[in-house]
Amino acid sequence: MKKIITITLCSLLFNVNLFSSDEKEIVSFTAQKHKVDFYKQNSKVKDVLANEYEKVEKLAKVLEKDKMKDDVNLKTAKNIITVDIWSEKFLRSYNPTELELNELFKIEKPRIVAKYELRNILVTYEENADKIISALIKTKTKKDRQDSFIKYVKSVSNDLASKQKDGLSELVDINKLNAEIKSALDGKKEGDIIKVNLKDIGTQIILIEKFIPEKEASFEESKDALINLAKRKALAKEIDLLLK
Repeated sequence: MKKIITITLCSLLFNVNLFSSDEKEIVSFTAQKHKVDFYKQNSKVKDVLANEYEKVEKLAKVLEKDKMKDDVNLKTAKNIITVDIWSEKFLRSYNPTELELNELFKIEKPRIVAKYELRNILVTYEENADKIISALIKTKTKKDRQDSFIKYVKSVSNDLASKQKDGLSELVDINKLNAEIKSALDGKKEGDIIKVNLKDIGTQIILIEKFIPEKEASFEESKDALINLAKRKALAKEIDLLLK
């Protein structure tokens, strides 16, 4: 019994070392191909992953020596992957200082883009949209217009996804909106109704439920964006140095 226990403990302690491939390579392979942590898998899954990588490694070596020898696609793919992996590691490892971020904040003067919360009705024909809009603009109060709009959403809208939420969309940056919608919203305010014709889809009637105008961002509000920008600038600088 003691002998069995000893062997089991050794297997647990040195399980990864029993693989013929390098442990770090297997861990990297698992992360890159399967997007999971090798060390969080059970022993059976680890064995499967190790065997899979060993086959990939052997096959790659065979192909490089024979069928893929001097292959231009392989050469360019290696170049791309080399730069991408190095760049990703550099970005992860680079930590800009507060001084660096403050200087960027002064230079960039970051702003928070305008945001909209919209309610929409989608109909097949523009004539129907015009009739609905004509009825909606006759409403006297914002609440009456909203209630009337929701009734039309439930009765005639072809947008099944938004129909479940009374036609309401989440608060969204203006830059993420459809170009036609973005253009139609220009100069409009909360409570206004716009009409947008969408090719091969229909006509969309939109009620501006909420509008948050563009504003200057505080340092804290823009910090994440500043960190990303600082990392990108540092990467570009490092690339220039390496190419000299």
